[in-house]
Amino acid sequence: MNTRVYAYIILVSINYSSWGEMWACANCVNGELSVAQLTEVRIEFVKQQILRKLRLSKKPSVAVPVNSLPMPVAQGQTLNQGVDKPPEFDDYYGRTEQKIIFPVEGECLTSGRYPFTCLQFELPPDVEPEEVTVVELWFYKEQDPLDEYNQTFVISEAAHWDSQQQFKKTKPIAIKETDIGEGWVRVELAWAVRVWLEGRERFHTLHVACRTCQLRRSPLSFHEKRRPFLVLYTKYAGKRRRGRTLECGATTSECCREPLYVSFKELGWDDWIIRPAGYHAYFCKGSCAPISAVTQADSYHHNIIRKYFYSVSKERKAEFKPCCAPTTFSSLQLLYMDSNNTVTQKTLPNMVVESCGCM
Repeated sequence: MNTRVYAYIILVSINYSSWGEMWACANCVNGELSVAQLTEVRIEFVKQQILRKLRLSKKPSVAVPVNSLPMPVAQGQTLNQGVDKPPEFDDYYGRTEQKIIFPVEGECLTSGRYPFTCLQFELPPDVEPEEVTVVELWFYKEQDPLDEYNQTFVISEAAHWDSQQQFKKTKPIAIKETDIGEGWVRVELAWAVRVWLEGRERFHTLHVACRTCQLRRSPLSFHEKRRPFLVLYTKYAGKRRRGRTLECGATTSECCREPLYVSFKELGWDDWIIRPAGYHAYFCKGSCAPISAVTQADSYHHNIIRKYFYSVSKERKAEFKPCCAPTTFSSLQLLYMDSNNTVTQKTLPNMVVESCGCM
């Protein structure tokens, strides 16, 4: 059988919910496939894992080029900080941690004596109010003749009905004083956005006015890489799993962890995946001791194997051939653009092999 066809059969016949099965299958056909072909199969498997965990059948069709995004988004400044590796959790599909929405400059139904602009946007339908932890409005302030003094911005909900539903008004929701002469300004809007989500109101307009600016026009920039955006951070709860492993080396023959780097640029996915540029997935390879030696290990999996091993006949015991496979995993954080031109941060479970063992 053609080895390329054989590799394809291996790929499509595995259970995509189990990385262990994939790497075990790959180890079993080392004599049939070259290293390059095995690497191709493994990378294709990673691609399918990412798409399935994002609930996608194929990569999204993106209308806005990734290289035209505002600099803080493109450079990953909005990513959740302080965690080297995201904690592992039990779900199969990716869990949303961040949504980035790009408002457009819209017509204001209200006016004012200060320079202002109105930002129209739509909240995502798949975010619940109790999930929201932080919401930040980012906008780029251009230079103003009075920049030697602190500037005061008032952010209001525009076109808001009064309590009697008789007329529309502007309702202040945040005040931001900044000493930034020119640059990015961040304003916290979490409580207001939670109220909007609770009321199932998806379409909104923000009225952003500078009460101390001398310019007659709004100082907010709408340059391609400086346009405003809204970031919604959502809760993440999970448990971290850790494991030790032997790293493969030139003289290593026993079960170990081998590097496997997946480059999104080489996959042609850098047009929709913003961060990271790629990641180390790793895989397991190497020989394993006889099952009688393997079952001495102190782990849940090995305890199960040991109990079963001692319960079967001598003939069945001879059939046991331990395979080097992943025993623990960690997650992968992705910042990507979807077909609706919304930037989303998700954590995908079980994407990085952390440790290997004989199973």
